[in-house]
Amino acid sequence: MPNLLQGGRGRPLHPMLVHFPVALYPTSLVFDALSHLSEDGNPFVVGAFWLIVIALVVSALAVAAGFADFLPIENGTRTWRVAALHMSVQLVTGGLFLANAVLRGRDLDVTATPAGPIILSAVGLLTLTLGAALGGELVYRHGRRVELDLVAAEELPPAAAPGPSPPEDPPAGPEPDRPAGAG
Repeated sequence: MPNLLQGGRGRPLHPMLVHFPVALYPTSLVFDALSHLSEDGNPFVVGAFWLIVIALVVSALAVAAGFADFLPIENGTRTWRVAALHMSVQLVTGGLFLANAVLRGRDLDVTATPAGPIILSAVGLLTLTLGAALGGELVYRHGRRVELDLVAAEELPPAAAPGPSPPEDPPAGPEPDRPAGAG
């Protein structure tokens, strides 16, 4: 039985999960900005907190799936080094946003997000971007979890039986006038 954390054949689980934190963490920073621009920014403060919490939950699942993908990589190779760096940077990102959630959760009754959580979000987004770039390198340069036999099978047209090509039909339209005696 294949490892459930690795996903199905040709459908790895880790890349499917990472889209959520990659979208939710930056959106929380947008909510922080909106909390400063509105008269009562508390709904944005609370919204930013919950975006981070949801992203942390999905991040935990992505870490488990990513670790399952990491284990079969041969130790000491360039791919392994990039994968270990990717994992380390993303774990730091998760730690920054976990600290961010704890700091925010202490007081959600403010009308604008304090500077501390905003700084943590900005630094977290920098590490998130670096980690995502390393993850992209694993896929696009090192071919991790890319199954070329599946790609090739999907791109090849079905085998056609050899034989003569069918004749082309004349263009549709009225018959041209024929001179007398022709035909």
